[in-house]
This record gives sequence, C-alpha cells and structure tokens, in this order.
Amino acid sequence: MKVNILVIFLVYCTAYGQNYGFQRGSKNNDYQMVRSRGITFTAGITHQLCPKDNPTFELTSQNGQRGTYTINPNGRIGGFAEFGYVIFPTFKGLIPIKKLHKTRLLDYMDMALGYRHYRGAEVTDLAYTNALGEISSQTQGSGQFSNGYLFGRFDAHTLLYIGKKKIDKARKHFIDQSLGINIDYRLITSAQEYEPQSAIQNLQPMAFHSPLVAQLHYTLGFGIRFNRAWMMVPGISIPIVSFYEWNGFNARMNWFSSTYWPVQAQLKFIKLFERSPKCGAYGDAEDMQRNKDFIDKH
Repeated sequence: MKVNILVIFLVYCTAYGQNYGFQRGSKNNDYQMVRSRGITFTAGITHQLCPKDNPTFELTSQNGQRGTYTINPNGRIGGFAEFGYVIFPTFKGLIPIKKLHKTRLLDYMDMALGYRHYRGAEVTDLAYTNALGEISSQTQGSGQFSNGYLFGRFDAHTLLYIGKKKIDKARKHFIDQSLGINIDYRLITSAQEYEPQSAIQNLQPMAFHSPLVAQLHYTLGFGIRFNRAWMMVPGISIPIVSFYEWNGFNARMNWFSSTYWPVQAQLKFIKLFERSPKCGAYGDAEDMQRNKDFIDKH
C-alpha cells in the first residue's frame, strides 16, 4: 500500500509538472552563466523504523519453566554524508502525447558516493509464571547495533515548480522527487549477540542481513534556488524494496530477532559549474549591471 501511494504521487506530479526545466540564462544577464553540470553534497540523519506491534510469545522450556516474553525493537539516530555529480539535461519534453508534450519525466540526474551509519537496539522482556498463571519473576535482555556502510547511488529526478518567484527564467521554489538505486556495503559490523550474553537471546531465531545491500529508493524534497548556480533541497529518502538481500516486497533489514526499515532526513546542496562571461562583461555583478544600464540609455 505504501509503495502504491508513492508511485501514484510520482505519476501525478510528473503528469502535471510545468515545463520549467534547466535554463542557461538570458543574454542580458552575463555576469553569472552556468553549465548543465555540477557537484552535489548531502548530509543528514538516519533512523530505523520498527514494527508497531510486538507480539507476545509463550515460553517453551525443557526444565518445566513457563512464562511469556516480548521482543521490542527500537530504532536509533545515526548519520550520513555523501558527495556526488549532477547533470541537468537541456532537452525539452519526453512524452510523444500531444496533451503531455511539455511534461518532463527527467529534469536532472545525480550520482554520489558516501558513508552512513545505522543504529538500533532490541530488548526482550521475559516474565516467568507459576501454575496459576501468576508472574513469579521477571528478567530482561538487550542488544545494540551500530553498523557503518559505504554506499553509492544513482537517482533520476522530476521537478514540480511552485510559487511565482523566479530566479532568471526558472521558478525559485520546486518539489523535487526521484527514484534511484543504492548499493551499500557494510564496513563496520556490530556484535551479533546480547551483551552480557544470556540464554534469553536464544528464545527466538536470530537473522542478520547480508553485508551487501541493493535497494530501490524514493526521495522527496522541497527545493530553493539561491541563484543560477546554487540550490538547496531539504528532504527525506526511504527505501522501497531490497533486491539483495531479498526479504519480500519491502526494504526491511534483519538484525537480532527483529526487522528494521531505514529512513533518512537530509539537506542537499547543488552547485552548478560556472563558465566565463561573454566578451565585454567585466567586474562584478553590480559593475556589469551599471554598464548595461549606461549602454541602454545611450
């Protein structure tokens, strides 16, 4: 259901997007000309989403003990940072349908390398009961993990421009959404057992995801253009499905006896490469504007 909602939102914004793609700038504004390529830097926090319902299990023991236990996973805050390359294609439109001729399925692409940390914990609460079903004693076991990953990603972005303010020819504010592929490799692996060790950790089978992770992810952000060259896009990114290690049609990752769904909140900066101004444009922006006004008057 969550995947369907994301796909519907993506198609809706694409179909009704406005044709305000990448613009090189007007001829009358020579002081800052940019190319269709640049660099990008993104940093933020990671968090692990966990199932809301934690089922209670019956204790089965050969020594005659009886009771119940509950496994409670908990996501914790981590962090990430990446550096990459961005390309803004200069073509116009991609759909051969007349009514959608101005629609752009692809506004820009970016690729990046980075490092991120996923953190979480699991707590098992065990209650022993007597023959009457009354709790006679209680105990608890817990484990924590803090895993580090080197990753690479590739994203294809669609922009939906909003508002009336403009920077040159393009709108200043926009909604940025993308689909992409990320491949992660775990460089730092936490202990795969409760500390201190206890028989309580063997109540349910444990599973740990592969060091190699390949996922399809979706990113949604709100973009702000500062000028032709600089943009900022705060947003969120969430994996939709894991191709490897396959765990069904979801992106949950196993650790201990629980599953965790990683998400990240991010702040992204884009800097397009600038090129030299045309002949006859000297000085800073104010100098060139004064020179242009003087020429227009005379």
